[in-house]
This record gives sequence, structure tokens and C-alpha cells, in this order.
Amino acid sequence: MGNWIGGFVNPALLAGLAAVTLPLLIHLLNRQRHKPMRWAAMRFVLAAYKKTRRRVELENLLLLLLRMGAVALLALALARPFTGRDSPLAGLTDTRRDVVVVLDASASTGQREGVDSVFERERERARALAREVSGAHGDRLRLIVAGAYPRLVSWTTPEQALSLLDTLENPTGEPLDLAGALAEVLRLAKETQNGGSSSLEVHLLSDMQRRSFLPYEGAQVEKNPRSRALDEVLDGLTQLGVRVIVEDLCGGERVPPNLSITGVRTLGEIYAAGLPSEIAVSVANRGAQARVGVRVSLSVDGERRPSQLVDLEPRASADAVFTLTFAKSGEHMVVASVEGDRLAIDNERAQVFEVPDSLRVLLVDGQPSSSIEEDEVGLLRTVLDPPLDDTSAAGAAPAPFLPTVMHAEELGNAELSLANYDAVWLANLDRVTQPVAERLSSFVSAGGLLVVSCGDAMDLGAWNQRMFKADGDCLLPAELVRKLEIPVRGEAHWRVSKFDAEHPALAFFADERFQLLLTEAPIFALIGTQPLPQARVLASLDDPAQSAFLIERPYLRGRVILWTTSIDDAWTRIPDSPGTLVPLVHELLRYGARAEAPRRNLAPGEPLEIETTGAFPRNLALVLPDGARRALEGEVVQAVGGKWKLPNIEGKQLERVGAYRIEREGADPIPFSVQLDAREGDLERLPAEEVAQLHSAFVQANGDPGSQPDKARPDRGELWRGLALACLVFLCLESLWAAWLGRKRRVA
Repeated sequence: MGNWIGGFVNPALLAGLAAVTLPLLIHLLNRQRHKPMRWAAMRFVLAAYKKTRRRVELENLLLLLLRMGAVALLALALARPFTGRDSPLAGLTDTRRDVVVVLDASASTGQREGVDSVFERERERARALAREVSGAHGDRLRLIVAGAYPRLVSWTTPEQALSLLDTLENPTGEPLDLAGALAEVLRLAKETQNGGSSSLEVHLLSDMQRRSFLPYEGAQVEKNPRSRALDEVLDGLTQLGVRVIVEDLCGGERVPPNLSITGVRTLGEIYAAGLPSEIAVSVANRGAQARVGVRVSLSVDGERRPSQLVDLEPRASADAVFTLTFAKSGEHMVVASVEGDRLAIDNERAQVFEVPDSLRVLLVDGQPSSSIEEDEVGLLRTVLDPPLDDTSAAGAAPAPFLPTVMHAEELGNAELSLANYDAVWLANLDRVTQPVAERLSSFVSAGGLLVVSCGDAMDLGAWNQRMFKADGDCLLPAELVRKLEIPVRGEAHWRVSKFDAEHPALAFFADERFQLLLTEAPIFALIGTQPLPQARVLASLDDPAQSAFLIERPYLRGRVILWTTSIDDAWTRIPDSPGTLVPLVHELLRYGARAEAPRRNLAPGEPLEIETTGAFPRNLALVLPDGARRALEGEVVQAVGGKWKLPNIEGKQLERVGAYRIEREGADPIPFSVQLDAREGDLERLPAEEVAQLHSAFVQANGDPGSQPDKARPDRGELWRGLALACLVFLCLESLWAAWLGRKRRVA
């Protein structure tokens, strides 16, 4: 029996075979329903009956067997028996095909070798597979377009798949997430499994890009979640008996020649408009041959700049460095490109750079002095806006900082608008009034930076009363406790012992060349603090209490930084070291006063949210890389700080790689870019002989897209259709036989 029937999909339904006894029970009960009665004339009937008794019993037995057979066949059909490929009943099994086609639509499939691209070949092969199956016979074809995520675009008939294939013109700009695509196949296999296995026939049409199958090689494979996820999915498919037929639609060289723009970045920081900045364009030679004199071009806001030439070794990268001076602040679109080759999508890369305005800093002087050494705000102003020497030309470039000095009493002026400043620095103020505290709170909430530096004039109790709450609903990042100082300044001092070298404001001092400028500066006194849990200590001293030197905390959209010592030399020698004070003040202000740079460089399919300032934006339009314009539908909402939140742009509108912009009436366009994963330009292919070695779930099609290896075909077939047909035949015969017997006996 095991050679004939492999098993049952629904073995529990075999209990239905017990219903076979029902016709027999009914037959037996009908025989016992009448009581025999003696009757004289009955002897003539009995004599006639004895002559036909055997024929009647055979007729009734045949009728009973037909009824019992119909019930048995129905129960077996519901239990869905299946046979192996080598069973004698294999020819009677159901031949319906359930095909899944995974179409690799990653950016690398746009490569051309001759007239057609790999993606166009994949599309034609998918059409051929769709024509091989027949919806009239109940065949199903599911089409999955695979990129950064799987798109199940067709899930029913081959005809639907064919119509959808006609709409797929180009691949996506995304990398291939093979684990994600096969996870969708695994989900389908689980839905269609029969008795612990599935009859899915899976075809993966790909360009065989090596990194798609081996995202991380060597020692990283075991540690990388993406590699583990791919193995887990393939293990799941193997358990269900599903094999993935991998069809190579690329062919050709193992390492195809290709040039790629892999990155556009700044060397250093862009400080302000009018100041020169260096932009590095990284170019990669993905081929096995050296390339000499590769021309790299650059355009800024549509204006072309002089190109440069670079030489590239095989499988190596080089930078072309351009010196640019942006004429005005704001967002600028920079597009780098190289000469065309087999993969066009990676020959150009767009990058948006933010050129900041000069930072407007309000310096509030708590203790003015005529001596620059004792005037804290005077020191800060000199650090932010050093005096020009006689050789400085008139009309020099804009300064990175625009400081404004104000006395403490002016801070309470009702006509003062803190919205005109990016940062406020309170230097050694004795106290702040309640109206001033509320104004500062509104300023920081809207995104401003507040820096508080300490000194002898500070009334700690008054500061805590106005600016600190234990529950954190306050501006100060710490409670001001008491003054700590070294009794005899000449005998000892404190130094910075620990600092957050990864923090943007202190990263300058992480360099070994500059670290001592921060860690060796003497500090003789400071205000001891008790930081809030949500505060972050950026630097602390080597005193017994490990006192905090710099403390930061976010407050809604802005930040507050507490500098626990003084700015002048009353408590520290930091002002005597320009190499310490200047970068420390500059980096703190740049970090805190500049809001986090808005996202203007996206991955394909990533949604975008944009806020703008100025007048109410009208007549919004999204301009695509090919120049097509689409109206930006949705509501403009007013945001915090007088900004306007534009309608969100969904990811499905941003799947194409290139330079975009949002146009608006009466204002400059807002540029942004969608960027290709730089690794997509590496077209190195996985050899056919290595495919099956990766995992037992993979089956290579041996270079022939039309071939289907035997071990990739379903190992079994079901008999339920034949059993259901036999059940129907038995029911028809039973009905005809019963009708004929009834008519015959009535006539008799």
C-alpha cells in the first residue's frame, strides 16, 4: 500500500469511512421492520418469490455496494490521498501547477549587455512561464517583484500576471533583499502545504549579483542578521519540500566592467556661504581592468563646473576633489557623474548640501567689565567675531557667527524678540525674573539653544527657583548645589578627566593632537550640580566628587547646555588657551544652535516630511528626475516656531533614483535626492556551480532558462480529483440502478 498511496493530506477525515456502514445499517433495519404473518394465499407468493429470490438479492446487494462505495470514495476524496512520483498511481494524480515567479528587480538588473537589459530578459522569461501554465486547468501563477521588499503584484491567474508584466518597464533603484523575497515565498508555501509539504514550483529570475546571495562573506556571515535570515527562510522552504529554481538571465563575465559614483561628501564642514568648501566625489572601478583618465563631472544647482580626471586601479576607488564656494545659504543640489557604461543608474549621484546661515548669538553680560580679561561676554564676542586685521579686504565673506551683546537688564525688555536669534548665552547672571524665564522657555521650545555659564555673581537659590524643577519640567539640566573650589590656587587644580569623545560638540578634542587642550586646562572653581536623569554629562572633572563640567539636555525642540565654571579667568585658565576656548565655544554653538539637518538625501521608496519657513507655501508641485511635474496634494499645517509642514510625500512616489525638487509659488525650490545603494554598482556575479552549494533549497537551471531540474519538481501528486469523479460516477449509477429496479418491480 505504501508504494501506491504515499499518505493523506487530511488523515483525520478518514474517520468519514465509518459512514460506509450507514447504508448497510439502513438495509438491515429495513429487513427487520416487518413481522411475518401466516396467510393461506401466501404460499403461492412464496413459491414465486423463491424462483426470483437470488436475482433480487443480487440486485439489492449491487445497489447497497454502490451506495457504500459512493460514501467511501467521498470520504477518501476529502482526506486527499497523495502518491509519490514512482507510484503506479502517479499517472492518475492531479497535474495542476502552482507556480511562483520571483522577478529580481534590483537596480543592478538594469545593466545592458547588447540590446536588452537583464531586467527585460527576466520579464520575457516570466512571460514564457506564464504562457506555460493554464488558468483553464486551475493552474495558478504568483508574480513577486523583488527589490528592497517583496511586492506580490499577481496572485491568481497566468493571464493576470501577463497583463501586469506589460506594465513593468524598468527595475527599481533598490538593492535585492533576497531573504525578504523568499520569506514571501515561504508564506505562500505554508498556505498551500499538504501534509507538511508544499507543491509550489518556484522560479527565481536574477542577474546573479554576488552580494544578493552573499550579502556578507567570511567571518561576518554568522554574525550578520541578514545572512541568518536568509538561511532560516531557506531552511523553512526545505522542510516543506520546496526548491527554488535559480535562473541566470545575465550570463557573460563573472566580473563585468562598470564605473560607479559611490559617494559625494564634504571634506570638513561647510561653515557659511561665501567660504570655500571641498567636495569629494568617490568613483569606483568595479571591473577587473584598470581605467585611466576617467572624467568626473560636477554640477551645482544645474550649473556645470570644470571636470576632473582620475585613474582607477582594478576593483579600487579614488576621489576627485572639487573646491566650491556656495553663493548663498540654504540647500544646494550637487550632481556628480562619470561617462556612461553598461549600468547607467550608478553613473550619476545627486547629493543635497545644507549651507548654514551665520549663527545669530545673543550674549547677555551678567557682570560687564572694562577689562577684556575680566569681561566674560567680551571674551565670547572676540572668540565669535575676531577683529579684522589691516590686510583684510573690505566686503569679506560672511562670518560663521553674528554675536550681539546685551546687558542683563535689557533681557527683560518686552519689545525684545528672541526669535531673531539662534542661541542665547547667559554669562554669570545673578538671577532671572519670571517673565524672562518664560521667554527663554518659549525660545528653547521652538528650537533655540540656551547656554548658561556660571560665576561668582550667580544666586543659586534664585536660579533654582526660576529655572529648575525636580520633575524635569524646567530649563536647567541640573540643580545648582554649591560652589566648589580649591583653597589655594597655586598648589593644585582640577582637570577634565572624562569627556564624551563621540559627541559632536567635543569630537574635535577626540583627536590625540588636540585632546590635551581640553584635558590639561586648569580649573580652580565651579558650581557643583545634581544632574537630572534625562540630562547628559558631556565632560567631568577629576575632583573627588567627579563634578560635571558640561551638562546638556534637550527641551522640546531645543537644547540647554550648562557650563559649570566661568568664562573668564576667575575660576579657570581655559580663557588663556585660545586653542581650548575657541573650538570649544564654536563647536558647542554649532551643535546646539543648528537644528538637526533635515533629511534631504533618501533611499529609494523612503517617505519624506518637509517643514519650511517664510510665507504660507502655495501651488506646491513635485518635480521628478525626468522633469515630470505632479501636484503635491494634501494640507499644509502650521508647525512650532512659525514653520509650515508640507504634505507628506509617500515612498511609492520616490522609488526612482535622482534629483528631485518641490516647487512653490514665490519661493526657492526645495531640492532633495533619492540615492542608489552604492554597492549595487558591483556587478560581480555568483558562478552557477556555487549556487547549489549555498543551500540545498537552491537548484541551478544549468544555464538554460527553460530547463527544470527533476529534483525541483513536486515529489508527489494528489488523487482527490479522481476519487471525487469516481464518487460522482457511483452516485449516478446508484440513482439509475435504483430507478430501474423500482420501475421493474412496479411493473411486476
